[in-house]
Amino acid sequence: MNGCSNLKLLTLTWKPVKRQSADIVRQMGKALIRLFHRKRYARLWKGILAVVECKKTRSGLFYYHIHCIVSGGYIPQGLISQDWREVSGFPIVDIRRISRTPRRALRYVLKYIMKGALLDPQDRAGFKESMKGVRYVRSYGEFYNLKYKTGRHVYFPCPRCGAVKSWVILEYCGIVDLVRDEVYDPP
Repeated sequence: MNGCSNLKLLTLTWKPVKRQSADIVRQMGKALIRLFHRKRYARLWKGILAVVECKKTRSGLFYYHIHCIVSGGYIPQGLISQDWREVSGFPIVDIRRISRTPRRALRYVLKYIMKGALLDPQDRAGFKESMKGVRYVRSYGEFYNLKYKTGRHVYFPCPRCGAVKSWVILEYCGIVDLVRDEVYDPP
C-alpha cells in the first residue's frame, strides 16, 4: 500500500434496518461493485480495499457502513453521494484525503472488522449470522492480491513428495470469537 498514491478514506452508508441480515451485506457488496463499475470510478479509481461495519443506534436500528481505502483520482463528494443513492437508495457518504501514513489508514479501516463483536450478545449473534458466507475484507483493482503479488515468496518442499510450489496445509484453525476468547464453528 505504500507504493499507492493519492489515497482516500471513503465511507458509504446503507439505509437503517431493524434486523441484521446476510442479504443486506450481499446487497451492499453488489451496490459497491455497481458504483465502482460506473465510468468515472472505473477511470479514476485504481484500487479499493473495503470493510463492512454494523452499528446499532439508540433507537434500536442497525446502520451498515462500508469503509474503504481508495487509490486514485478525485471525485467530488456530491457526485459520489448522488451515484451511491442511485445504486443503494441511500445518499450518505463521506470521503476525505488520507493525511497520515497508509499504514495508519489501513489499521483505521481494518478496526471496523471487529466492531460487530462489540454489540451486546444477542446483536453479536445477529452480526455473526449476517456475515456468514461474506468476505470481511474486499479488495479490487491494484489492491487485489497485493500481498501475494508484492511479497517475497519462499517455496517449501512438500514433506511427503518433495514437490515445490504446491499447497501444503499444516493445520486447520477454527474461528475465534475475540470478545469471548472462544472457538466457535459456523454452521
